Amino acid sequence: MHQPVPHRSRRRAPWLLVAVAVSMSVLAAACGSTKSSTTSSTEAIAKGNLPDDTATPVDGGQLVWGLEAETDGLSPSTGRLAVSGHMLASAIFDPLVTLDADGKIVPYLAESFTPNADNTQWAIKLHSGITFHDGEPLDANALLRNLQAAKQSIITRGAMLWVSSFTITDPLTVTVTTTQPWATFPSLFTGQVGYIAAPKQIDDYYGADHPIGTGPFVFKDWVKNDHFTATKNPNYWRKGLPHLDQITFKPVPDAQQRLEELNNGSLDAIQTLTPASIKGLRNTPSLNRLEYTRGEASFVPLNTTKPPFDNILARQAMAYATNAAAYIATYAPGVYLPTKGVYAEGNIGYVADTGYPSFDLDKAKSLVAQYTAATGKPLEFTYSGTANIDDAGKNQLLKDMWEAAGMKVTLAAVAQSDQVVQAVLGQYQATDFRLFNQPDPDGDWVWISSETIGKGNTLSLNIARYGSPDIDAGLTGGRSTTDAAARQTDYANANKAVNAGLPYIWLARVDWVIAASPRVHGYTQARNGSIQTLGPKSWIADLSLG
Repeated sequence: MHQPVPHRSRRRAPWLLVAVAVSMSVLAAACGSTKSSTTSSTEAIAKGNLPDDTATPVDGGQLVWGLEAETDGLSPSTGRLAVSGHMLASAIFDPLVTLDADGKIVPYLAESFTPNADNTQWAIKLHSGITFHDGEPLDANALLRNLQAAKQSIITRGAMLWVSSFTITDPLTVTVTTTQPWATFPSLFTGQVGYIAAPKQIDDYYGADHPIGTGPFVFKDWVKNDHFTATKNPNYWRKGLPHLDQITFKPVPDAQQRLEELNNGSLDAIQTLTPASIKGLRNTPSLNRLEYTRGEASFVPLNTTKPPFDNILARQAMAYATNAAAYIATYAPGVYLPTKGVYAEGNIGYVADTGYPSFDLDKAKSLVAQYTAATGKPLEFTYSGTANIDDAGKNQLLKDMWEAAGMKVTLAAVAQSDQVVQAVLGQYQATDFRLFNQPDPDGDWVWISSETIGKGNTLSLNIARYGSPDIDAGLTGGRSTTDAAARQTDYANANKAVNAGLPYIWLARVDWVIAASPRVHGYTQARNGSIQTLGPKSWIADLSLG
């Protein structure tokens, strides 16, 4: 989601970009006309022209979905599952948990999650009678193999730091022991770790290129940078599903090209977050769309272990120099929303005043001067921006803001995959990133806990490599209880504690959109608004054409 780390295959070593997201609710797909949808401040998030899914779904047909990028490989423990990777993975693998209609985590492949009295042991019981695509049973042995692979993987083990051991307690049950009370333990499986692969795939050197799951579709073929195709699973455990005979995913990195191919019928559905394409979709009533306006944060992580951002004066100068309102007005007017913290409005942990500084150019100039006086050096750094045409303008906009405060900024255009490698290895000064705001805040633990800070050039899922006792206290308290009021207090404290050190320069909440031909049905959102462009999407089985 990457660099000098052992490879297991001929591909570039895969890394995790975004994980531990919560999957969307399972609602029935259907055919029919379209309807307009808006949301209140409590539902808050989704809007657009949505398909009317009240009729009986039509079985059959082949759907082609356009993605923003290719994926290196499909492996729950070793794959680089960014947004596009989760689309492919959700067709092949099922998750242990999903979201219900209210946006709450509920068992899926698992029949139940049962804790002991102090939440330090959890019994994961599987549904009976489910088989992998290779005919092997989904049982406790298979689950154990997946859990062990996740615990051992350099990519996913950060999310499992509180897991100490696994024990098979009956043919369908594995009991997990944790190092500390973990009341929200099922949230661990709302992202990449929740996918369950066949043991045969896990043990195959090239298994990431030949995925085997229990999901609604069976892997057919994969031509990298062209297409990934899967066919209907005739033995799927959810009776009557899937509806489609075949689903094909095509990587189309250019957002405008994706939109054009959707308009001309080459693609049936796409996903996008580019402001220009979203505006185009809003002006195209012949297409359906579903918008998620309070998704990930777009922000600039600062490497707090290397000059100049190992100095709080430099981080403060960046915060005061960055005019996020002007950024949104210039780059994404009417599309992206402001943000000043890890958690978005409407979610646990959100607080209006996070303590994050407001734009003040004079203050920024003063801090730059203080930095120079204190260090004897100018405040200069390299900003690693994503190397695509859509981001070139915003990269220059940020550079201009920072240089107006007296900083010296070098722009480096970096491919997304290489950019993420640099981030997790700490081989950057300031970079471009999207992350945070999972429906349950425990999903963001791995990104801001001091426990996941890597040393030196080792992998660090805490990419800014910043931590504090106050952050950890809030995160630990929040995952140690299910009391909503207590969790709000704990995560709000963590939110403010993050901003006390200014490891991130906040820009906006991005708007994720699914757009489709009116004949595509079955994609929707839970009541908390998640369309879950990240993480497992159990609604893939409900997609239909009508």
